[in-house]
Amino acid sequence: MNIHVIGAGISGLAFARAMTLRGQSIHVHEAAPQLQSIGGGLIIPPNSARILERLGVADVLDTHGLPLRDMQIIDAGGRVLYHRDQREVARTHGRGLYAISRTALHRALAASLPDGTVHTGRRLLGLTQDAHQVAVTFTNGTRVNAGLLVDAEGRVSRARDLLMPEARLVSTGQIAYRGLTNIDPLPEYRESFVEFWGRGHRFTFFRIAPGVTYWHAPIHTAPGQTRRKTDLLREYRDFPDQVIELIAHTQEDHIHPVELSDIDPLPHWHRGRAVLIGDAAHATTPNLGQGAAQALQDADALAQALCSGLPLSLALPAYQRAREGTANSMVQQSRHLGQIGQLRGPARLLRNAALKLNPELARQRIETFYDG
Repeated sequence: MNIHVIGAGISGLAFARAMTLRGQSIHVHEAAPQLQSIGGGLIIPPNSARILERLGVADVLDTHGLPLRDMQIIDAGGRVLYHRDQREVARTHGRGLYAISRTALHRALAASLPDGTVHTGRRLLGLTQDAHQVAVTFTNGTRVNAGLLVDAEGRVSRARDLLMPEARLVSTGQIAYRGLTNIDPLPEYRESFVEFWGRGHRFTFFRIAPGVTYWHAPIHTAPGQTRRKTDLLREYRDFPDQVIELIAHTQEDHIHPVELSDIDPLPHWHRGRAVLIGDAAHATTPNLGQGAAQALQDADALAQALCSGLPLSLALPAYQRAREGTANSMVQQSRHLGQIGQLRGPARLLRNAALKLNPELARQRIETFYDG
């Protein structure tokens, strides 16, 4: 089938693994000079775990992941707004939540591929296509002809810009500060996914290994403005000591700002002999912890469609039909949950009261995609 993939992130590697298991030879082209992950932490919900099992790499959860005991949402005063025992989640959905470093998952997927699958130092320059192939050029002068081109570059995608210039990322007006610190949370949070919801601010954290905690702090920010560690400590000064301690014990160069954006639904995820997967197709905010999960599901669904016996002209629409409803709903719900978590004034108090009275409101929203 002569398939070439642009981008060696989680979606690109997972798709290559899914096709390799089906006996297909895949070429993955990565812009970076060497294969590497952007780092940080991931939550692996049940729908992610099922795809990892299908890909034969789920043992990474046992070797490098941490099973979580519960999920907690807490207001800035320390009152628990929502609590969900992950044993209950496992009974309902097959598994509870796992925490893992993005690097560990990325390495496991890369190690599952045959030597020579991934080609580094190939930044996409341009592409053209006709009825028979996609001609791809890279900035290092390499040229390839693909029977199918899979764009797995992520939310900022050169291939998507070339294929679908009408697509636009939508800024949330927030920058997420992501940190890694070499301390454990307090014992009551050590096996938990924790979110603190304060006045217009949220702070999320979980361990990804013993003595390593990942945290995420989204802040409404004017374009072009970033904050340093001292600024973050000031922003979160009215949050519990646990939050202050995690920020304070994080080295400045281990804090990375990322502008949060998502994408409005695209009418088409494919054009000619090119197709989008993962964040290239449906970039999302991280509020539901479903970004990597949906990328894994895309990879699996596209592989199934391509190997179904359908011609390419029918396989690509079949893949989109299988995935777009869930993925687009996830983008919208994640956007909405982020807004709810950062309410101010009376709306925040009403939100807190509603969660205390009816925790099912949060559970249904958070677990909507667990059986996907």
